[in-house]
Amino acid sequence: MTGFNNKRYYYFLVAYVVLNYIFHVFSVPDAVFLHGADASRYYDSALSLSNGNGFGDLLYTVPGYPFFLSIHYKILGFHYGNEVLIVTQSILLYLTGIVAGKLADQILPYSIGWLVMLLVILNPNAIINAHLVQTESLFTLFLVIYLYALIQLIKKGGDGIIILAFFALLVSLTRPAGMYVMLLFLIPSMVLRLKHTSWRKLLSINLIYYSILLSGLGFWSLNNYNKHGEFFISGHEGGVFHDQYIGLLQYGKNMSTLEAENNADDVFKNVVIKEEPNCEDKAYAFKCRKIIAKAYIKSILNEDLDVILKASASSFINLMFSGGASNFANYYGIDNKASIHSFEKSSGSMLSYSKMVKFIDSVNIKYFVALVVFWGYAIVIKILLVVGLVHLFKNSNNKHLSIVVLFYVLLFAAEYLFLGQSRWRVPLEPLMMIFSALGLYSIISHYKNNINYGTDNSISSNKTHY
Repeated sequence: MTGFNNKRYYYFLVAYVVLNYIFHVFSVPDAVFLHGADASRYYDSALSLSNGNGFGDLLYTVPGYPFFLSIHYKILGFHYGNEVLIVTQSILLYLTGIVAGKLADQILPYSIGWLVMLLVILNPNAIINAHLVQTESLFTLFLVIYLYALIQLIKKGGDGIIILAFFALLVSLTRPAGMYVMLLFLIPSMVLRLKHTSWRKLLSINLIYYSILLSGLGFWSLNNYNKHGEFFISGHEGGVFHDQYIGLLQYGKNMSTLEAENNADDVFKNVVIKEEPNCEDKAYAFKCRKIIAKAYIKSILNEDLDVILKASASSFINLMFSGGASNFANYYGIDNKASIHSFEKSSGSMLSYSKMVKFIDSVNIKYFVALVVFWGYAIVIKILLVVGLVHLFKNSNNKHLSIVVLFYVLLFAAEYLFLGQSRWRVPLEPLMMIFSALGLYSIISHYKNNINYGTDNSISSNKTHY
């Protein structure tokens, strides 16, 4: 059983943080902010905030992570703030493991929270993301706490809705993708109805939840209105659907990155420019974002169904099994760019055998070792996940809570449609590792039972012979 009142977890935490910082010491200079995806979007705003100038023009994201960063920069300055960020984000990952373990103990038939915690905090993909200026560590912790609060709400028949709504707001204000999922609370809340919660109480729960969530989002939207003259949470939709369309062409039509980008540029020129000639920043033009999003959504829907299905399947596999070794290589200055860029940008499926062989032949040996470790962990975890789900649905009569957790995994996976990347999987991994831990536990238990059974038979046989 995981718990915050057990001293050994704090001793382990100290050791865990020290090891993470030692790993950081051997990184290339300024790797913390140089190699984080979209890092400048966050630290520019955080620096502005720490200097008393507000969030600045935070057009394409939300304020949660910049605020978190600004605390480091305000107290310690930019350089030392980034050094200490390694410590705080390692602690966040550790806390995520503890909360995921507690969540597992609430929904699984066995108390194996300690095993879930180990799988979470030893995940190389999550560890390397905790060493970068990226939202993953903070966002993942908030999401796991949200789901723990949701399970508690369901088990207690509706108590704790204010806490749940508060964390829904934190999730929403830490990453825009979280907001869309948090707004779908009405769907999992129907589990309460299945547990015979009255319609009146169910309505009251949803009213409180959405009042808190929408009020918080409304304040941020009002802040944007005061700065930019319109209400919005994050103006990223144009860029997102532009990238989605490129991903669709790459995964669904086996185009190279260059070919897909050229096609996306053609859509921009033929559709967007005709409607709004002043759109000069291509997919990331803030003022034209709605026109841009509409153009790429239409282009996606105009593709054949088999192309969409192929792209969806391929990107889902990439989302689930990509390792995150590129972040590791960048962080430690391991040369990988030529081989990985050639692999990603060349035409053909990401699962193409010939493409994979060509990549392995050209890759740096140090980077190849990193790939084996990161991919290996991802693959083993998914195999255990399947074993755990089979065990759960064969041996448990209380599956509805597990289904709620799996529902959120599928929601985020669907939201990342055509954009399968290892970093997008980080928030989902603690949830999946709950079932991976169950799979590992069931295998170990089965192995022990067979040994005990064999020993008992041996003893019985010896007694009979004697």
